Amino acid sequence: MKFNDLLRRTKSNLENLGWRLLTPFLQLYFNEKHFEELYKKKPDPWNYENYEFEKEKYQKTLELIPSDVQTIWEVGCSEGLFTQLLLSKGKEVFGVDISETALLRAQERFKDFGDKIHLQKLDITREDIDGTFDLVLASEILYYLGGKNILLPLEEKFYRHLRPGGYLLLCHFYPSGKIIHDIFRENNRFQEVSEKVTHHPHRDYIITLLKRQ
Repeated sequence: MKFNDLLRRTKSNLENLGWRLLTPFLQLYFNEKHFEELYKKKPDPWNYENYEFEKEKYQKTLELIPSDVQTIWEVGCSEGLFTQLLLSKGKEVFGVDISETALLRAQERFKDFGDKIHLQKLDITREDIDGTFDLVLASEILYYLGGKNILLPLEEKFYRHLRPGGYLLLCHFYPSGKIIHDIFRENNRFQEVSEKVTHHPHRDYIITLLKRQ
């Protein structure tokens, strides 16, 4: 085995172990207070708007959205940067986030968009949303929520809010994202349409498209 391959595999194993060990504490730390303080410090705290890595990841995610999608539920919409891009793939986007400050900035971004964008403050682990959708998107959020005890109820919630034949699109860093995405297959209510791991100098990531049965 080449040294670089060994290094990559070792890193992957450590990341997987780290995520499993940390899951009991994630929900305690990454809560509403944490994200509200983060957004109050400055807009776009992760500099997504100017980050080429994020732009590339957004584009690869958009490419997987099927052409028959009309309504999209974006879980963790932040300040609406990716929300706006999602409009190129659907007629209506429903964005939810736990941070009121982030949503206020998103509302300002979309003040002239009419009824195409709908925003709501929501704790996805404790609260629910009305309606059914053609696609649910969860990108870079699920590992903040906790372990399997949190994610399995979310699987059921996403299933309920998708029309029959609707899609669940997941994007997270790899390899921990692979563990997370596999949880949404456990009950056999979603069938894999496609899955792609992208190896990137910054960080590897995985995008999985599942279809509701």
